[in-house]
Formats: sequence, C-alpha cells, structure tokens
Amino acid sequence: MESLAISFIKYTVKLVLSPLVMSFIVCIIGALCHLKQPKKRFGAGLVGLGVVWLLLCSQFVFSNAILRPLEYAYPPITLKDEAWQNARYLYTPGCYFYDVDTVEVSQWPRCSLTRLTQTAMMARISGKPIIVSAGHFLEDVNTDYAEQAKRFTQTLTDSPVIALSIGTNTEEELSALYAFTGDQPIAVITSATHMKRLMLLAQRIGFSKLTPVPVEHLSPPAFDITLNIPSLNSIQNTERALYEYFGLLFEHLRAE
Repeated sequence: MESLAISFIKYTVKLVLSPLVMSFIVCIIGALCHLKQPKKRFGAGLVGLGVVWLLLCSQFVFSNAILRPLEYAYPPITLKDEAWQNARYLYTPGCYFYDVDTVEVSQWPRCSLTRLTQTAMMARISGKPIIVSAGHFLEDVNTDYAEQAKRFTQTLTDSPVIALSIGTNTEEELSALYAFTGDQPIAVITSATHMKRLMLLAQRIGFSKLTPVPVEHLSPPAFDITLNIPSLNSIQNTERALYEYFGLLFEHLRAE
C-alpha cells in the first residue's frame, strides 16, 4: 500500500501538471519579477508565456496532438475483433467510485464506466470470466473499489466476476493479478491514455500474453488543424496527457 508521503507527492505532481496551475504559477512569478525595475521585461515575458500556454492547452488541436501517441499506441479493438477471443480472462483495473447516495450509474466517473461496460459487453458475447481490481484507495477508506466494481458489473453480465481487492496503484494491482493468474492470456481493458504505462509495468512484472483493449479515447483517430473557442475540456485532456507522460518518464528513470 502506498505511504502517505508517496500519495502526497503524486497529488502534488498532478496538481502542478495542471495547465491552469502551471499558467498561474508562471504568471505570478512574472508579476513579481515585473515589480523589480531591472526585470520588468523578463517579468512581462513570463506573464505572456503563462497566458499563451493556457490558450494553447485550451485548443483541441494541441490536446489531441499530445494525446494521440498515448491513445493510439495500441489500435482500438472492437467486439468483433478476434484479437481478444483467445484470452482466458477479461481484466480491468480500478479508476474511481463515488460512494454517494445517488443513481447507481452516476456513482461511476467516465473512466470507470467505459472500462466496466466494455468488459461486461465482451463477457456477454464470450462468457469469459472477469477480473476487477483495486482496494481501499478511495476517499472513504472503508469502501472496497473491487467489490463495488464487481457488484456493478454483475448487473450487466452473467459471466463470473472475480474481485481482487488489492492495490492502490497500477503496479500493485498488476502484481496482485499476476499472483492470481500467472502469465496467462488476458485481455486488458483500460483507458487509452493509461494503456501504454500499464503495458510497460505489466511486462516488467512478467506478463507476456496480454491483449490491450483501450477504451475511453479522448482524442479522435484523425482531426483537422483548426482553432476553437478556449475549452476547459481541452485543458483537462492536456492535463491527463501530461500526467501520463510524467508517469512514463518516471517509470523509465526508475528502471535505469
């Protein structure tokens, strides 16, 4: 389980990688520099840089461009594709769950909903068993993500669903999966932005027979180079991409 210090570092990194926060920090530093006479021009340049960066991140042409190498590192796989048909299990890692008193489908964010529903759809046409994972990492530490995911998935398919209530991050979840299955053929269903890092960690753990099934694509396969009204969605997509690139960089440095 992750220590409090590691969780704090991850939260801080994610916060700093937000284009809004990055732009705000650069603008504040620029404003402070602008107050000092010798550094007025430099300060003005920093403020301009912060504004330009935020405007750039708000354009879908930019967020799509940096998402594409992540999301299409592995090709999209449909229900009709044969690529996943030989898998022994269908596996999807944890994302998030809102333990609030509301309609069931509203308790799941987009990342969880797309992963779980795609997995259930694959199970309905194949009868293959499902494995869901992740432990007590939510805001309410008493909530077991895997058990909640199992309960939800069982409403969508009659296939058996196995809950591995272990892990607070991707590496811990994959380690728990490997301890349970060994190196068996498994179709892995996770967000397209997350797939590249997951496969890197899986190979390091010992998996060699995984079939990646990316879902929740945030960028289209092809897009036009156009300008749009500044979009908060594009800023959020950019943040997601930057976080994954930082995660990949961290894993490569850690392996050296």
